Amino acid sequence: MFGTGTYSSPCVYVGLDSGSPTDTGPGSEVSGGGYLRQRAVNWDVAAAGATENSSAITFPQATASYNVKAVILMDGSTVACTTNMLWYGFLTTSRLVNENDTFEIAASSLDVTIA
Repeated sequence: MFGTGTYSSPCVYVGLDSGSPTDTGPGSEVSGGGYLRQRAVNWDVAAAGATENSSAITFPQATASYNVKAVILMDGSTVACTTNMLWYGFLTTSRLVNENDTFEIAASSLDVTIA
């Protein structure tokens, strides 16, 4: 799924959630304020069911404030199209993104484990 095998992996887009995602779907994905999901293509080689982003994932500069509680991985680029949530995880501390801020997930900071 993360492009480390010899099969065609789906496109993986990183989204930001201001609600509480569950196994049944996103909680309340951020919308507006210049927000766009970001495609993540650079992942470390998976080991023991885990991987992490090998390059920074940077979101556009916010044009309005929003709060981020969780990160979601989706198989589509927009909220408007039918997409599937592949994974979700909560931030240790929620983050308020103010107007003109840029939310970034540093390289090696998005750890994904599939058990």
